[in-house]
Amino acid sequence: MREGLHKIVSLDETIVAISTPLGRSGIGVVRISGRDALCLGKKFLKTKSPLEHRRAIVGIWHDDRGQSIDDVIGTFFQAPHSYTGEDVLEISAHGNPMILGRIVATVCGGGARPAAPGEFSLRAVANGKMDLIQAEAVREFIDAQTERQAEVARRQMAGSLSNRLRPAKEKLIDSIARLEAGIDFAEDDVEVPDDGAIAKEFDPIIESLEEVQKTYGYGRLLAEGLRVAILGKPNVGKSSLFNRLVGAERAIVSEIPGTTRDVLTEAVEIDGIPLRFFDTAGVRETLNPIEKIGVIRAFETLSEANMAVIVLDGSMALDDEDRQVLSHAAGMPHVIVINKCDLPEAMTSSSLNGSVSVRVSAKTGAGISCLSDAIRGFLLERQSDVADDFVLTNMRQNEVMLRAIGALREGSSALRDHVPHEMVLLNLYDALSALGELTGEVVTEDILARIFSTFCIGK
Repeated sequence: MREGLHKIVSLDETIVAISTPLGRSGIGVVRISGRDALCLGKKFLKTKSPLEHRRAIVGIWHDDRGQSIDDVIGTFFQAPHSYTGEDVLEISAHGNPMILGRIVATVCGGGARPAAPGEFSLRAVANGKMDLIQAEAVREFIDAQTERQAEVARRQMAGSLSNRLRPAKEKLIDSIARLEAGIDFAEDDVEVPDDGAIAKEFDPIIESLEEVQKTYGYGRLLAEGLRVAILGKPNVGKSSLFNRLVGAERAIVSEIPGTTRDVLTEAVEIDGIPLRFFDTAGVRETLNPIEKIGVIRAFETLSEANMAVIVLDGSMALDDEDRQVLSHAAGMPHVIVINKCDLPEAMTSSSLNGSVSVRVSAKTGAGISCLSDAIRGFLLERQSDVADDFVLTNMRQNEVMLRAIGALREGSSALRDHVPHEMVLLNLYDALSALGELTGEVVTEDILARIFSTFCIGK
């Protein structure tokens, strides 16, 4: 077991869970992992041939009274050649929840216990079958909604990010070892490079880690999706544009101002990135209490969005209500859409103070492709050349990476200021600890609980 995990993860117990989604299906799988997996299989699975490593055996699953439950296929994986690194028995039965539940009940009656969410993957980490980054990628692969998400998660599962970090970590360990040797064997005249030379060694390590850290902006969008708020005053065509963008008549379109009161949302996909568009209420001063709530919710939606689409009516001159909307979106990424280009133009580009704009007609569909390209451009700005090969996809990974970079920068600065090496080593060990936390070599119970509580039971 990996060092440190033995205090958190107990491998003495055998665990069991249904690994397929609940509900009726052709096949359902029950997974058993632990030292008693094979014994439980021999006890409850009646077959003509013995269970052997990586061999599917047809048999009948019985309860503890010998009553037949279902015709099943049992596949045994002997430790350490299994998903968890332990003995694993997978039972493929008919996908009836009642039948699967009875199989689990017999296994629990035989001494196993129900698995916690993500406990199979947690044991895989504990037994060195994968690291923490790969375990997170397993969850992301299961949750993937687009081909791009699935492909990036698959590469992470194969160790793309872990492999990218390994050289930097090895260089850091080498630097720590030389500094430690210089301190421990100072009387033996162990040769240690001068402080400036050692500090320079950290520059490529920091650059390498920063290159990875910069992928987080794109990785977060890839994992969570891009939230796009459509904002504008009443009757500029926000709902019509929303319907065009999502390819469905989701929003009611009317010439009556204030038709949209609540926030409507719909998900689409651009270049493998999930996008969620939010159609909001028209922004204006109003005495109507319900419409006021809609305006408040529009601004709340804007504050939670990654970017905004500001819709203006191109057949009318810019007014104070338009300027109010523009001012609210000024501090975030946005694209200005001048709608109703099928009507005589009244709004001039000079009134937008040089802001980039796209002219469209939500009614006819003209210019919609240009708007999609503008949104695609926002995504491309956040995608580095290596983003698909290794990506930080969640806040935990980003926070730990920033800690490692910060500690290395402090250590490098301290060396250049000729701070005693004993003090510099504190920074270097902080950086090493952060990198270890990233991959799971250094863990706490809180970290594991936060990660694996989001997994489904049975994985």
